[in-house]
Amino acid sequence: MRWRELYPEWQQVVDELVASRETVLVLGGIDSGKTTFCSLLLKLKHQAGMQVGFVDLDAGQTTVGPPAAFSSVLIRKPYELLHELTPDSLAFLGDVSPVRHVALALSGARRVLDDLTALHPDSIVIDTDGYIGGWHGRAYKLMLIDLLRPRVIVALQRKDELAPILDALRRRADWKLYELPVPQTILRKSPPFRAQHRRAAFARYFERAQSHTLSLDQFSFVGRRLGGGQPMSEARRRYLAEQVRGDLLHAEMVGDSLHLIVRQPLSDAQLETLMTLAGVDKLVMLPQSAYHNLLVGLTDYTGRCYGLGLIESLDFKARTLGVLSPVRSVNPVRWVHLGYLRILPDGTELGDPLRDG
Repeated sequence: MRWRELYPEWQQVVDELVASRETVLVLGGIDSGKTTFCSLLLKLKHQAGMQVGFVDLDAGQTTVGPPAAFSSVLIRKPYELLHELTPDSLAFLGDVSPVRHVALALSGARRVLDDLTALHPDSIVIDTDGYIGGWHGRAYKLMLIDLLRPRVIVALQRKDELAPILDALRRRADWKLYELPVPQTILRKSPPFRAQHRRAAFARYFERAQSHTLSLDQFSFVGRRLGGGQPMSEARRRYLAEQVRGDLLHAEMVGDSLHLIVRQPLSDAQLETLMTLAGVDKLVMLPQSAYHNLLVGLTDYTGRCYGLGLIESLDFKARTLGVLSPVRSVNPVRWVHLGYLRILPDGTELGDPLRDG
């Protein structure tokens, strides 16, 4: 086969793993060939008659499912490209990297693997992201591996970029470790190329999306400050709004700070007055527009993330949330998990990720 000519460095290990029914995790830096290796192994296992499962843990450069989420799928029928497959399970990350969301990433990774394991695949292949740098990247990858417990790890590296991680992995005996070079045929991709890949993946996901309306009484916001505190009474909110002559759409106490959503940003003088009247030393303010086109995860009453959406409207007076999503119905939604990206339905990312005030 042609792959033997393209990736001769991998030939012996691939031949050995094709017949293996163990869970294989592929590790490496950015553009080290992780997805190429996974795709090759999946295709060969499927052609060998296995029902093979795939776990995609690269939220920035996804191959199955939308970006900003982890996914898993049991491959039941022939396919050409991985992105043609519909994921059986999703876990919402809300960002294209786990750097600031390690706990959420670890729980999501475990979730999609458990969901896949419940489908009884003959073998599982796990793709990971390229976050390996520094002690944070090392710690994340070691925690991820320890949590998922693969029986086989394939490490792809140029020079010694994985050295700190491999030093730790070699000291364990509960997995088999293969250390492979990155073939010269694996090329580095530019940041614009990676951004375009992500945009195309978002566009595919939202291509058939429809507008839905949810009642704010139907669900809880999770993942961000909104919904994380005690909502201020309507009378108290109106009183504060009158005192500062500002349009306070929503107010809640989160710990010892006041969280505000406003129609227009308030002046320093207005903020000072608000803090004095509310008796707080900390205040977080966001304009209502900050939530427009915000990426969200839709979680049902069983805790399953069954789709992603984009916020179209947030109306505290009518107590409704408008969401654009390809899901058939929003009736099962019990959590709306707020993400960190604002994007258009065509996948265009709107500036920097949203910060909390």
